[in-house]
Amino acid sequence: MTESRPRGEWLIFQNDLLLVKSRDPFRLPPAADEPLFKDRLGVTGVLAPARGGYPWGEYHSDREIPENYETVGLRELWLLGGEKLFQSAGTAFQMMDWKRNSRFCPRCGAPMSPADNNRAYACPDCEYITYPILSPAVIMAVTKDDKLLLARNTRFPKGRFSVLAGFVEPGESLEEAVAREIYEEVNIKIKNIKYFGSQPWPFPHSLMLGFTAEWAEGELVPDGEEIEEARWFTPETMPEIPQSISISRRLIDNWLEGQKGKG
Repeated sequence: MTESRPRGEWLIFQNDLLLVKSRDPFRLPPAADEPLFKDRLGVTGVLAPARGGYPWGEYHSDREIPENYETVGLRELWLLGGEKLFQSAGTAFQMMDWKRNSRFCPRCGAPMSPADNNRAYACPDCEYITYPILSPAVIMAVTKDDKLLLARNTRFPKGRFSVLAGFVEPGESLEEAVAREIYEEVNIKIKNIKYFGSQPWPFPHSLMLGFTAEWAEGELVPDGEEIEEARWFTPETMPEIPQSISISRRLIDNWLEGQKGKG
């Protein structure tokens, strides 16, 4: 146990869901319940003090969870425990996902061992080293005059729209990724690309990098694969948009606030 550990609470996952002692009032697994789950954990670790110092672990998927416990998803955790806890749980989830997928060397197949003060895994046979995975993705709010570009991804719930996003490809800058994703998904060219902000996004190991940009030329034509509909919206015609959990909503809210200032 460390002094940085918040009130002796644990972050315990099973099948990518978080175990909680109670939803209302919200309670994580307390230190007093450690005998109920400690011997049933696979990969484990402890977060850095900057992320709350929580110990975390993966509860075996084939075991029944302790009596009077239930599970919640990470997105629901934002509403139950707030942004700070969401970030802590997201960090633990990403480390868990990396550890459970790094048991064997991808080069020669030998069992991997912790290395570099447990910040990496190393192969004792071929000396290959792997560090936690981080996948950068760009997300962008594109405007045209007093309108905002929003689109419907094929995976979205019916009626929901959001700003566009995509992963950065090898060999390209963030700005190039922004321009490419917009052109590939809705067939327009953009200009005045500016950095907005970033957000760790644990689904499963992304870093979302937000940008703003302006329409330069072209007509909206959804690609029909990822994007099924794309439109320009005014503040008065806004559709259903993502929850405040994500940087996508921050980009949209930032634009809406800016439009209020023009009124």
